[in-house]
Amino acid sequence: MIKVLEIEYSKGWGGQEKRTIRLVNNLNKDKFKVFFVAQPDSQIVAHSDQIDAEIIPLQMNQIYNIFTILKLAWIVRKYMIDVISTHSGKDGWLGAIVGKITSTPVVRTRHLLTKINSNKSYNLSTITVAVSKAVEEYLKNMGVKNTTTIYTGIDTNLYKPNNLHKLRKEYNIPSNTFVVGIVAVLRGAKRHVDLIEAISHIKDDIKLVIVGDGPQKDNIQRYIQDKQLQDKVIMTGHREDVHEILSDFDVFVLPSREEALGTSLLEASSCGVPVIGSKVGGISECVREDKNGLLFQPQDAKDLQTKILTLMKDKELYNFYKTHARDFILENFSVDSMVNQTEQLYTKLYQMD
Repeated sequence: MIKVLEIEYSKGWGGQEKRTIRLVNNLNKDKFKVFFVAQPDSQIVAHSDQIDAEIIPLQMNQIYNIFTILKLAWIVRKYMIDVISTHSGKDGWLGAIVGKITSTPVVRTRHLLTKINSNKSYNLSTITVAVSKAVEEYLKNMGVKNTTTIYTGIDTNLYKPNNLHKLRKEYNIPSNTFVVGIVAVLRGAKRHVDLIEAISHIKDDIKLVIVGDGPQKDNIQRYIQDKQLQDKVIMTGHREDVHEILSDFDVFVLPSREEALGTSLLEASSCGVPVIGSKVGGISECVREDKNGLLFQPQDAKDLQTKILTLMKDKELYNFYKTHARDFILENFSVDSMVNQTEQLYTKLYQMD
């Protein structure tokens, strides 16, 4: 039995945490036992009933706090941990230090493509797992030495095509109206304004559905009003039923100016929805023009408009993507693939120890 200690400093419930939990829940429990250290007031502790691991609430302070380090080292020794797994900047440092103290291998996962200030905590870890080749390449360029890529796995049993028409019924959208959708936190980096600008110049029967909430909500609403697009754009706010409404989209768009991978594109593809993504970061790895969709130049609303119109007008190309999108996910981004690669990594580290 290989015993894994997950350490997560973040208190949130975003893509990073959900990927980790999806992995933890699907590990072979005959071979792996998982312990999960998280902040007492974190969403991980709040969702502990959804996590197949022994949750250990622990108040984690600054990375050099001796009491936090000693407590984590005590946990590693008490539970005879074989592999430590970390994810954020602060728990990355804590885990790396504790790994050195206890002679335990450390796997550091990098979920983002944002700038790192130093490679030190990564190189103190045994190996760094990147969620895309783009992230791995960036880390290598920053001097991170031992790296590999394990793509985020999509729950294809949850994200699958359906005929519920839930969203269209809720907002009275006719079946012949072309629906362009986006599911993303309302942040500037997601570039919702580029998508709105692109839609504003399309005269056909089209609706844009924006799913999500965030700090740019008011600015996006004002932008829609300034463009007089209230009849063309629907903002749903945050929703917990994304897996049920993705099939209502005719096309899914993610126009980010930076993205480590683009998990929402993968989820849409898994539902059989053709996708359009900006040519940045890991998006080029999850949008393939011979498989599931089109790429456009980042922050170029005119190019995005052209790509949307292409999928509206070219029925043969549209149907090709609709037919092959889910197969592309099953072959390259399944939970099984993510879990199998991680289990192999953990086993290798265990055998080396």
